[in-house]
Amino acid sequence: MSRKRIALACTAVVVGVGSVVIPVAANAGEEGNGVTAACRVADGATVWWASGEVSLANKGDRPVRNWTAEFEVSQGQVTLDNPWAYELRQSGRHVTVKPIADRADVAARGSRAVKVGINPAGKGIPKITGCRVKGPSDSGGDTGTSTAAPADSGSFVKDHTAVHLMWKPPAGGAEVVRYEVFQDGKQVKTVKDTMTDIERLAPATRYAFKVRAVRADGRTTGFSKDIVLTTLAAPGQDKAKPVIPADLEATASGPYQASLRWRAATDDVAVTGYRIYRNGTKVQEADAKATSATVSGLTASTAHRFKVTAVDASGKESDPTRETQVTAAAPDGNGGAAPGDFAATTATKQDGGVTQHYLNLTWSVPQGVGQITTYQVHLNGKPAQTFMWGTGDPVLPVPTTKGSREVLVGAHPGATYTVKIRARLGDGTWGAFSRELTVKTAG
Repeated sequence: MSRKRIALACTAVVVGVGSVVIPVAANAGEEGNGVTAACRVADGATVWWASGEVSLANKGDRPVRNWTAEFEVSQGQVTLDNPWAYELRQSGRHVTVKPIADRADVAARGSRAVKVGINPAGKGIPKITGCRVKGPSDSGGDTGTSTAAPADSGSFVKDHTAVHLMWKPPAGGAEVVRYEVFQDGKQVKTVKDTMTDIERLAPATRYAFKVRAVRADGRTTGFSKDIVLTTLAAPGQDKAKPVIPADLEATASGPYQASLRWRAATDDVAVTGYRIYRNGTKVQEADAKATSATVSGLTASTAHRFKVTAVDASGKESDPTRETQVTAAAPDGNGGAAPGDFAATTATKQDGGVTQHYLNLTWSVPQGVGQITTYQVHLNGKPAQTFMWGTGDPVLPVPTTKGSREVLVGAHPGATYTVKIRARLGDGTWGAFSRELTVKTAG
């Protein structure tokens, strides 16, 4: 049976000229951050594969970085098309995407698209809910509502009924008079210091805390990222470490990443999470409901060894699974990442009394090598022009399947040119050239 593809479109509320938005669920994040997002699953969905993008729109006058996009997926494994610029984490059905360092700012009054895919493994048509963006900090300074947020600074579990929260003050230097502490979405404390204990919690239970600051002028900052902690099991409640997760499998799932799957572990009380190890070092964690994970940022064409352990509420860790090995895929610099179906025709335009000659270029966008926003055209064997999408005013939508552009070659009738094109791949390297064509302007 052939694998069909779904268009999963997470479309920004403001994308550019001529955009059409049909949101199913939207949430602008913290009030005043200026960044919005919305999601929908396109018609004609099947049960085999979903592809699409998370698009962010910045309505503010300053670029925004350190944003976090979130959504819930009904089932399936979510993958990231460009692990060079973004980090994706999936914890059960909850998915977060955030930029790596400063590689993915959202430009002032601009937008940014992050391509994702979903493998529902034939279990039904996936659904996306709760699409939102939160917690960005304004890289240009503080205007209006403060978007800088406190940051976790080593919070930890004290025992089976209490946790200790610690955070750093928000950036920007504004005077903070107090902090508001929230537990699972409800405010539970107001404190003046940058730490506090939360007590009278249930044993072996997962809690999500977040903090925001209140400034001297009464305005609040954005919320910190969730501080997720699970209390220990009550004394005598948890006597054994978890059983080893079973049947670990690892497969290359795209450039520089691997998908892991395993069978759920068991415990005499409860499994509270999983730890994923790569080449002997812990690289990420998954929650208790997870039986899969995607690990990004791998070295291409290199074998990586993975193992998984289970953790219970008392902090006991199971023995690891048997290691499994996978070699991460990489763009094929010898031709696999070249633009396909490359074609070139000639055209003319009048510029006053001068006839200017153009080359009209079309091509198929290379797939599976991250988001491609930049192409380079070579004429007669030398670089002639570089095209970029995703920038400008209005912002040019990034082509995902077919690309086209015209190249001015000047007022030279009857001139012969050789032309070829290559793409800058998602990891920042140049892919292979398309086939080279020979064209002649009108005489």
